[in-house]
Amino acid sequence: MKHKLLLTALAVFTAFACTLGSAACSGGDPNPGHDEGGHTHTYSSEWESDGTNHWRQCTECGADGAKEPHEWDGGTVTEPSGCGTTGTVKYTCTVCGREKTETIPAGSHTFETEWSYDETSHWHAATCGHNLVSGQGKHEWNEQNICSMCGYEMQYTEGLEYRKAGSVQNAKLIVASIGTATDTDLVIPAYAQVGGETLPVKGIDENAFSNNMSITSVTIPEGITSIPEQAFFNCKNLVSVSLPSSVTAIGKAAFSDCSKLGNIELPEKLTKLQLWCFKDCDSMTEVTIPWYVQYIDSAFLGCDSLKKVVFEKNDTLIKIRDFSGAFSGCRALESVTIPEGVEAISAEAFNGCVRLTSVTLPDTIETIEESAFKNCTGLITITVPENVTSIESNAFSGCTHLIEVYNKSELIITAGESANGYIAWNAKNVYTPTSGSSILVYTDDGFVFMPDGDTAQLISYIGTDKEITLPDSVTAGDGTVITQYTLSETAFDLSPDITAINVSPENESFTSADGVLYDKTGTTLVRVPTGRSGDFTIPDSVYQMEYFAFYYCAKLNSVTFNDRITTVEYDCFTGCTGLTSVTLGKAVNDFNGSKLEGSSCPDIREINVAEGNKYYKSHDGVLYDYDMTTLECLPYGISGELYIPNGVQYLGSNGLCANPNITSVSLPSSMKRIYYGFYNCTNLTSVTFRGTMAQWKAVSGTKVNGAQTWRNGAVYDAIVCTDGSIKRTEDIK
Repeated sequence: MKHKLLLTALAVFTAFACTLGSAACSGGDPNPGHDEGGHTHTYSSEWESDGTNHWRQCTECGADGAKEPHEWDGGTVTEPSGCGTTGTVKYTCTVCGREKTETIPAGSHTFETEWSYDETSHWHAATCGHNLVSGQGKHEWNEQNICSMCGYEMQYTEGLEYRKAGSVQNAKLIVASIGTATDTDLVIPAYAQVGGETLPVKGIDENAFSNNMSITSVTIPEGITSIPEQAFFNCKNLVSVSLPSSVTAIGKAAFSDCSKLGNIELPEKLTKLQLWCFKDCDSMTEVTIPWYVQYIDSAFLGCDSLKKVVFEKNDTLIKIRDFSGAFSGCRALESVTIPEGVEAISAEAFNGCVRLTSVTLPDTIETIEESAFKNCTGLITITVPENVTSIESNAFSGCTHLIEVYNKSELIITAGESANGYIAWNAKNVYTPTSGSSILVYTDDGFVFMPDGDTAQLISYIGTDKEITLPDSVTAGDGTVITQYTLSETAFDLSPDITAINVSPENESFTSADGVLYDKTGTTLVRVPTGRSGDFTIPDSVYQMEYFAFYYCAKLNSVTFNDRITTVEYDCFTGCTGLTSVTLGKAVNDFNGSKLEGSSCPDIREINVAEGNKYYKSHDGVLYDYDMTTLECLPYGISGELYIPNGVQYLGSNGLCANPNITSVSLPSSMKRIYYGFYNCTNLTSVTFRGTMAQWKAVSGTKVNGAQTWRNGAVYDAIVCTDGSIKRTEDIK
């Protein structure tokens, strides 16, 4: 027991001694050299510091000495501040050398005291080198047409004709017509004098400037609230229009057929864009629809260059109610996002927007009305929002490329069926949030593929490059790498400016030469770039061609077939609107030129045949069979007088059908059957038959449902024969 108590006492003493030894180097007294319990601190010559203080540490025990605040110098500017930009300054402690940096507040921009101005507004320009303005606002006109704010004197058009309107107390002037004005840059004043009385100009009459071919620009003053019906209709040289913020409505056909009118800034309080107000304004490329707008009734119908439409958004209210036919026929429109709050896509809203590839519909949409997206041949995929309860008739008819539908609604949509406005008529894939997924693959460089097992089809190119290189492979959604694929006939319909289609040597599906696409063996012509221009001769190595090889090659002038191609499909020149000449090689024995006889190739003036061809002959650019007994194809661009050589017996199945350029025709006495003859030759005023009236009456025509068709739409009065005339109304058999 005594031994145990002794050990315990020893342990307590040892712990106490250790505590005293530790306290002797505790740094309790920071003064150098101070002896505490037998230990004297020896402090380092180097300083320790933080953001506020500095101190030294004992070199033996690491204890901190006394902490003292930094003594900062006056600072050095390392980055000077400027107007609108902050700077930095560096400070250094004069005792320990620690550094810190602080931000110098940005300086203020400086502006001129004098006003700058243009025809519509004023502002103070920055003098600090920045592209900024201060105090910008619209001019506030007094009765002398001088801005009361900046002093700018309006350079208004003199000679305009006005009429007085309103009560005595609220009398105002309405612009009635161009009057004696000769300015091409039209500036309507804010005030004008009539009969010695100065009154505000508050309106424009209907048709005030319609059909004026001199006006190039228009500036309209504040206070005018509407642009009335046909005010500037058919002003063909009008390039720009400045509308005041006071305008809330643009009337029917107000700027219709102003084909040179460019982009226009619509006033933010605009509520109505009435019927055809910008119809056929073919130089307009983009437009922003203010969020106050409630009606857009066929407003931009046929604006062929309109590519971009932006609907302004507002978090509290979307007022747009109806945009029936709003963008119908806008062939260049590429994408559009409909804002939240819109409940219906109105009838024919985007009818015929052939380059529209992307449509984003908000969840608020409940109805897609009749023909809303009819003939939007560029649509590849679309999402049906969850609240849609009705897709009306023909809403998507003619959407030949619409192959995928993501259906979030309760509607039953089935691929291949015409229900729900034909939305899935051409669909290869219809899926829902709970069943299936997209099968399309979009590459980063603009190619769209549709995989199918271990192969795929390139269905579209939606990129912007003019020289493209087809990928060597495509990776499907399940990770399958596909190295062989085919080309859809419409793959490049949406890309009219492609000048070269290239492939690498590793491509397993195709090869290319001079930017033209061929199959891997080089013996089949697959695709000529849509933007290829000038003349094109099919190489001798080619034995056959895809029927879509020349689709929409609108810049080609001529095509020459080699001596190996035997068949030319009827629609191979679809969309070749610039084509003027075609030459058939000596092997061609099957040529269907129906697409050369219509609007697809309106300028083609000659079809030539290579020497040695035993199936066809050409005479004055018109194609006949080898024996010269049947007219096979009349090029659409041939005009004026048409002389059919002796010996020809048949005008072929189409005859001169729908050629608007032929004004007279001379037929040989050998003629036996004219089939559709002169059907819809709307400018044909003279027909001569180089035979007798009896011979003419023996010629056969064509009837449909018992009625003669061969002369419908033609305006000639009689058939002039060698022995007299036969009235047009007398039928041949």
